[in-house]
Amino acid sequence: MMDPMRVRFPIPVKLLAGFLANVALIALGFWIVFRSQFGGASSGLMQGIMEPRLQAMAERIAAELRDHPRSAWGTLLKDHSETLGIEFSLFDSEVQYVTGAHESLPPDLLEAVKEKLTPHLRRRGDGNGPPRQPPPPPPPLGLDPLDDIFGSSGGARPPPPPRRDDEQDRGPRPINPAMAEYPTVMAHTDTPPGYWAVIRVPAVAAERGYLPALLVVRSDTLTAGGVFLDPKPWLYASVGVLLVSALIWVPMALSFTRSIQRLRKNTGRVAEGDFEGAVPDAHRLDELGDLGRSVQQMAQRLDGHAKGQKRFLGDIAHELCSPIARMQASLGILQQRGEVNGDEKSQRYMEKLEGELQHMSVLVNELLSFSKANLRSEVKLKPVLLAPLVRRTLQREDASEEAGTAKVEVPEHFVAMADEDMLSRAIGNLVRNAQRYAAGTGPVEISATRANGHVSVSVSDRGPGVSAEALPRLLEPFYRPDVARSRESGGVGLGLAIVKSCTEACGGKVEVSNREGGGLSVTLKLMADQGTGADEARSG
Repeated sequence: MMDPMRVRFPIPVKLLAGFLANVALIALGFWIVFRSQFGGASSGLMQGIMEPRLQAMAERIAAELRDHPRSAWGTLLKDHSETLGIEFSLFDSEVQYVTGAHESLPPDLLEAVKEKLTPHLRRRGDGNGPPRQPPPPPPPLGLDPLDDIFGSSGGARPPPPPRRDDEQDRGPRPINPAMAEYPTVMAHTDTPPGYWAVIRVPAVAAERGYLPALLVVRSDTLTAGGVFLDPKPWLYASVGVLLVSALIWVPMALSFTRSIQRLRKNTGRVAEGDFEGAVPDAHRLDELGDLGRSVQQMAQRLDGHAKGQKRFLGDIAHELCSPIARMQASLGILQQRGEVNGDEKSQRYMEKLEGELQHMSVLVNELLSFSKANLRSEVKLKPVLLAPLVRRTLQREDASEEAGTAKVEVPEHFVAMADEDMLSRAIGNLVRNAQRYAAGTGPVEISATRANGHVSVSVSDRGPGVSAEALPRLLEPFYRPDVARSRESGGVGLGLAIVKSCTEACGGKVEVSNREGGGLSVTLKLMADQGTGADEARSG
């Protein structure tokens, strides 16, 4: 039994939750890689993505710096900061502060800048690298003055001193803006927190071009208002991938869940005893198809077993009819002789034997009725007027409204599609059960309602009812709610089973429930005639 405290999640919800969890996991993985690539001074992945946007911005700002005097650079950078919502600073090629929001760089960023953008500082020893060693002194000149002028006696000139790259020691060379490159260093720092980009731009005027300067950009966010990264294309691409994935995944998931739901409904019908319905999705070439074919095979075998069992019961009942009839005839003869002889003891034995034979006769007749109701494979349904049928059935069962033993509330115009004999037998069994178990508690109530293309006929009483545990099993053959019931009070346990078989043969279903205030109510739900067969039912 399912725990009522547990929350039930349908399979589509579980599949959707798994899909969303998978998407979230992929997004988390991308974010971890994203942050790891941009978490320190090294930013190879992010730099490749952001560098084109940064270079375009740096070109514009460098051109403005070249067009304005040095005294206006602070105002120019401040205007760009206010426009873009990020902070700008400018340093010279010696990493000395010129103007802007920040007068110094974080240590990690400074190391990366000296490594990639100002390598002359490391060669000169201004960075953290080893200082450059001075060049070796020239070899000493010969003692002979003529050797100094004309060379040694061997005619070979002394080697010249090693050439020193003074321009590199002094600093970077001037740059032509038209041919300039804009190398970039990017980093994320925790102290102070922020995302940084340093771009080398030609900005300081010189004799043969422009000396490089370092344009520093800092933002509190990774996108920097679209300067570092524009998230919209990424968002659109992610939404597009999600939609395409959903278009592929959702139909497949719905196909699985619909097949499972159809199989569940079919197995429910099999559990209720309907073995003849076709199993859906048995044609599928996957595991669900295998399951459908297995359910279909199971239903066919159960149908064979059930029909064989019912046929066996019918054959036994039929074979028992003749011996019982002969025994009753013989008993009648013996009773007549006993009355003539006046043997009271033998007469009592005869009466007891007559009761046993009568009970056996009722049991056999019930078995025959149950077997016939189940083995009628071809039942022709036709429109049946319910009110006249109910009155004839009550008359047969010795119940009537005039005698106060029945109460009928069936509209005269209600017509159901059914087999008249089987429907009459089902209603008669219900009336008989009510008379047996609710005698003296009030009349048997028969009512009918119509809704949603169905007619419901209810037979109710004010008897003791049955326990909630027994309700689901009342329609089973030979089931008795009270095992202590005697033959006289409890019957043989086939009455409601016959009601179920007759109703299902008419294409309907049976519902059993306890009434408020005491009593039992059994409802036969049948297909309603849509009006075309009403005249035919009246004439019949």
